[in-house]
Amino acid sequence: MLQFAAPHFLPMFRNLLRRFDQFRRRYTEGVNAWLYGLIGRDKFLLHERLDTSDIRRILVLRNNKRIGNMYFLLPFLNAVKQTYPTAKVELMVIAPSQARVFDAMSLNKIWVSHFAFTSAWQFFKTLRGCRKQPYDLLLMPHPSSTDIIIGALIHARNKVTFADSRTLRVYPHAVHGENASPHAALTPLALLNESTAPVNVNHLMTLTPEEKHQAEREVKQLRDQTGLCIAYFRGARGKKIIADEGWHTIRRKFDAAANEPITWVEILSPDVTTPLITGTLTWQSSNFRHLGAFLAACDLFICGDTGPLHLADAAGARCIGLFTATSPMHYGCLGKQCVNLANIESLNAQEVLASIMINRSTSDRTP
Repeated sequence: MLQFAAPHFLPMFRNLLRRFDQFRRRYTEGVNAWLYGLIGRDKFLLHERLDTSDIRRILVLRNNKRIGNMYFLLPFLNAVKQTYPTAKVELMVIAPSQARVFDAMSLNKIWVSHFAFTSAWQFFKTLRGCRKQPYDLLLMPHPSSTDIIIGALIHARNKVTFADSRTLRVYPHAVHGENASPHAALTPLALLNESTAPVNVNHLMTLTPEEKHQAEREVKQLRDQTGLCIAYFRGARGKKIIADEGWHTIRRKFDAAANEPITWVEILSPDVTTPLITGTLTWQSSNFRHLGAFLAACDLFICGDTGPLHLADAAGARCIGLFTATSPMHYGCLGKQCVNLANIESLNAQEVLASIMINRSTSDRTP
């Protein structure tokens, strides 16, 4: 496995950059609105919405640097494919590593925009490719300044997102979505039916049989033959960080409640390079698909509200999501065998083991 080492100040520096970006966006909104109006003129735009049967080519825009947001895009992409079964569906993301999330989904094309000053030439090459032929439908599931600009530069007959003072200048077919779900992964579904999200939502990524079998072999090598394998990840940022004592409490609760041995595995990362307890088995991978398959092969994964939690949920893992600073209603795990908790004190390990582990030979993953 790859080993990482990172200075302790890196998470603090990243948080400062995020705060600066929030400040920048707040005080440049007027300039942005003027810019959108200037560049948002597209000769291919139609006044009316096309019928579903007339839509043959679709582009979904999600140029965002956070890998966790890619997993929240999965329900929307799966719904787009179901709503337009005969259309060619394409996707644009910002980085090559994000594109791998959607491997094996049978998308017609995944564009990598490389939207950044340092990679401007690559961005313009991507944009040129997208502009060669107009799309029937351009979808922006999560409005952002970046995707508004990119959407203005790509030709499409219909451009759809949620309506506000910024988006209407570029996306004239925007909808208000009053009945949209509060969950960040389900909100965009209102763009397709303008009603509440359907009961049966497919939030899963597509793992290949080879990826699943490899992960199952790796977990089998780690676990006690008669016991459980529980993985956890302590990494997070800002107020979502859980103190080490909290993790000690979690381990003690499960050790006391379990009727069989527990093999604990701590997931390491560039920000978490040493285990909570010396001697604990550790595992890490820079390949997100590999990591997701591994977590799904474990009996349980425990994590705060951060990228690996949503990756595990998308891979079909049994998860305990710890939402100490954010709302499970907005960011919670979607898996049927997952548990979302607002605080560690409410964690009842005995109930979790009874409800999630009793049928660990089965899974809520789709074929």
